[in-house]
Formats: sequence, C-alpha cells, structure tokens
Amino acid sequence: MSEKNTHSNSTSNNALEERSKVTTKVTIIGALVNLVLAVFKIIIGTIGHSHALIVDGIHSFSDLLSDALVVFAAKQGNQSPDEDHPYGHARIETAFAAVLGGILIAVGIGIVIDALDRLTSGDIVIPESMTVWVALLSVLSKEALYQYTLVYANRFKSPILKANAWHHRSDAISSIVVLVGILGSISGIPYLDAAAAVIVSMMIAKIGWEIAKDSIEELVDKGLDPKKVQSIERHITEIPGVSQMHMLRTRQMGAEALLDVHIEVSPQLSVSEGHRISDEVSSQLTLAFPDIAQVLVHIDPENDEAHSSCSHLPLRDEVVQEVGRYWQDIEQAQFIEDITLHYLDGKIILHLILPLSVLSSTVNSTELLKQFTQAIAELDYISRVNIFYQ
Repeated sequence: MSEKNTHSNSTSNNALEERSKVTTKVTIIGALVNLVLAVFKIIIGTIGHSHALIVDGIHSFSDLLSDALVVFAAKQGNQSPDEDHPYGHARIETAFAAVLGGILIAVGIGIVIDALDRLTSGDIVIPESMTVWVALLSVLSKEALYQYTLVYANRFKSPILKANAWHHRSDAISSIVVLVGILGSISGIPYLDAAAAVIVSMMIAKIGWEIAKDSIEELVDKGLDPKKVQSIERHITEIPGVSQMHMLRTRQMGAEALLDVHIEVSPQLSVSEGHRISDEVSSQLTLAFPDIAQVLVHIDPENDEAHSSCSHLPLRDEVVQEVGRYWQDIEQAQFIEDITLHYLDGKIILHLILPLSVLSSTVNSTELLKQFTQAIAELDYISRVNIFYQ
C-alpha cells in the first residue's frame, strides 16, 4: 500500500472514530436530560394532578430507549470496513434512523389516541399551577436539545442524529401540547389541549414519515439528488481524456455517497493511460464532492450502450493462434513483433508491429498489407488489419 493510501485510510478511520464519539456524547447528554425530565414530570404531575404531564413523563422514559438505539447504531455503524462488510457498516445507522422514524409515527398516533380518549371520556382534572412551569421547562429543554443535536447532525451528515434531533423537537411539541392543555384547564377551557394534541400529533407523524421514508429509500439504493447527479456528470465530462460518460449510478450509504460510472476514452490509448484517466476521475470527484467516499470507474473505448457488444468475440490467445494458421504461408509473418487487438463495435481491429527490414523492392507496405488482409478474409469477426513498422 502506498504512503498516500495509508494516510488516506488513517484519515478516514480518524474521521469515523470522531464521528462515533460525538454521536455517542450528544446522545448521552440527551438521554440524561430525558431521564431528569421524565422523573421530574411524573413526580410533579402526580403531586399537581396533571394526567397530561404524567403521560408526558412516561413519554420521556420511552425516549431513553431510542437514545440507547442511537448509541448502539453509532458504535456499530461507524466501524471500519472488514472482510464481511467491505463497504463498511453505515447502513446500520440508516436502518436505525428508519426505526426512529417509525417511533415518531407511533408517538404521533399515540398522542391522537390519548387526546381523543380525554376528549370523549369527559375526565377533566384541573391541575396545579406548578405543573405549568414543569411543562414550560420541558419545552425549553427539548428545544435546546433539538438545536444542539441538529448542529452535529449537519456537521457529520448523520441521519441517525438528525432523526434523534427531530425526536427532541417532537418531544418539545408534545410538551407544548401539555402546556396548552394545562393552561386551558386552568383558564376554564378544558378541551383545548385535546384539540391542539390532534393537530400537533399529525405534524409529529409527518416528520416521522419523512425520516423513515428517506432512510428506506437509502436502504433500497435510491440515487442521489438529480441536481447533484447533473453536477457530477458535468464535472466528469470536463476532465481531460474523457470523451463521453454514461451509465452513472449513485447511491447513499450513511453520510457517504458511492458511485460507479462508465467513461469513454480514445480506443488508441494504452491500458496504463486509460487507468491514469480513471484515477483522475476518481480523485477529482472526491475532491469536488467531499461526501463521495468511493468511485468505481469503468473504462470504455466506445459507448457500449450505442455500439455492438464485443462479449462474444474470442480472447487474445485464440485470435493469435487462429490468424497465425492463416498467415503461415506469408514469409514476413514470422517477423511479427507484437499484435494489438482493438475490440470495437462488435469486431476486432488488428495492429501488427513489423521491423522495417521486411520491406524490399519486391514487397512494399501496400502489397504486404493486402496479403495479411486477404489471408484472413473469411474471419468475419476481424474488421481490418493495420501494419506499423519500426
């Protein structure tokens, strides 16, 4: 492995380690706040006769489960690639983001059920004023956690942190519902909290649906945003040596994007030059688009979508043996120094390298080319022969 590749892998591993540590730290802070709020809301809700605050406290306890899922997903998802997972473990994070999205949907539905139950049961309780301050504290705490978590979610492009951030936002909205319900009860409007709960729960469910939908689309390898794909295409076609490009395929894996592309280069290039161009494509894309972690470049001498396939043609050993039998009566054939095969548009073009000394006053280059060409005329998979002298 080269020094450059070693440094690149080391940098990547350090980034993964930092990402895992930050995700764990942010989530643990959220879990501690949830624990304190849950205990506080249940105690004050019981003392202050607020059923809504007690339910909200139980809801906060349920958040501890999702926080545990986030910590587990961050630890598992940010592991380096191994033999069983050569592309890494980022999809674990995506899968858990989908689970959290489902939890948000369930929370939204749960609030609707609870609100409708309170609305139809007529079980009206007038809470103590102390419960207002606890509900307000919950709103402010959860909104602060949302902002804090979202900063790191955007910095590391982490779907699991983003999902958890929106979970904190949904908790803040849920606490607003509780706050409105308590204030409504104290002010003589006992059913105000139930009506607000129905509206807000729909918002929570919508957020959960969007997170779950995005995660599921990533799990089934949906391509990147069309505008970004167009930008990638433009970048590829501007790289020197690339004639055209086609069959660009993209997918998201956690915070990273993977892509593969077919690029067309001149069919006369050497293998090594074509490989150098492919390296340049990969290097330029990862520099221009930091989230692109891996680029697989397929080199084509022509557009294989528009031209006939060459997959049915024989390989080099068979071709050389067969033309050798047809050329055995040509005296100059024994001096062939090299044969290059060009597989283009369903046929093979042969380039022969001969020493200049084979030409004489009796055999010129035109006559010699005619002999080689006519000798293999019945080989319909060979389109033409070119002879070069050195």
